[in-house]
Amino acid sequence: MMNALHHAQQLLLVLLLLLQQTTTLTLTNTIIRKKQPPQIKWEVYVSMSKQCKSLGSAATLAAFLGLSPPDMVQVQPAKFNVKSKTKGPNVRCLERTSGVVIEVGGCDSVEKVYRVLSVHMGLKKYLDPAACECLKWNYRGNAHLDNLYVNGGGNPNKINLNEPTRSTEITKAIRAYNKALATGYKPQEGVLLVMRATAYLQRAFEHRKKLKEIVASLVQSVPDPVTIQAMYDVAYQNPWAANAVFERVRADAKAQDARFRRLKFRHGLYEYALLHAASDSLRATQLLPQFAKTWLRAGDSLAELRKLKESTQYYEKALELDPQLEETLLPTIDRLQKSQKFLDKARANGWSEDTLRVALDVAG
Repeated sequence: MMNALHHAQQLLLVLLLLLQQTTTLTLTNTIIRKKQPPQIKWEVYVSMSKQCKSLGSAATLAAFLGLSPPDMVQVQPAKFNVKSKTKGPNVRCLERTSGVVIEVGGCDSVEKVYRVLSVHMGLKKYLDPAACECLKWNYRGNAHLDNLYVNGGGNPNKINLNEPTRSTEITKAIRAYNKALATGYKPQEGVLLVMRATAYLQRAFEHRKKLKEIVASLVQSVPDPVTIQAMYDVAYQNPWAANAVFERVRADAKAQDARFRRLKFRHGLYEYALLHAASDSLRATQLLPQFAKTWLRAGDSLAELRKLKESTQYYEKALELDPQLEETLLPTIDRLQKSQKFLDKARANGWSEDTLRVALDVAG
């Protein structure tokens, strides 16, 4: 009797231990399942047909990638036929669980991408409005910079816009990037700084072009020594004409002084734009240290500021990250090293820093 009771107690104890282990295992499995990320719910395909590309489907794809929650939406480029005759860029959204397909045409802005995600796909609570606002202004800034190279393929030597229009586009680009940065959306900060640095460099190039024009007019207005001597000879030989000659010399000197002041003012604007470009691009190298373009843009800015040794270092880093830049950068680095030797020699011969800087900036 006692043995039977003892066996019953042991059996009950074993059962309780097994039950406890089963409960613990069940709870552990539940916790593990909760920690697993949710499965992809939507697939988004952005058409990369020739027509859609011409309408900006690349920007549409980038907007979906930038706004979509990556653990819920899979975004990828594709080529597909659209039944409706809607204007591109075209987008196809597939819900995995239900098989529902949503086709949207004319998806050519960040706002429209946000609407597709929030309204059509019902993901509004997973979206960041600051990201939408940031990307909107980022793409507008990019569009203004792209306008500088109409039919130029991005080559600054093939710019077709007139100067007032170019200046306006550059200003609009900078303002757009300022608004994008003001949103405080950190994931895009590095890219925005690189793009704003690019815009400021373009502004600096505009000022440098004006500098050259002012110098050209100044050179034409300054008489050569032979002409000056001839004027003084006339005044000496014809005292009655001396007053008129001296008035002419004084008027010319006054006009030249005005041109010198314009030259100094324009050079200040040129350096101001370059300092902005350098500040943005140097900060971008800290935020995106593995992105070759940040180092390239920093090198460009420092080279324009005649920081030749530093710019060479940044170019070399860009080359290290992207060896495909070799064809472009190696001749540039060689030229900078030769310019540095010239600067060192000029300083040794007593040339002032201000004279050297203005002379090199005007020469380009």
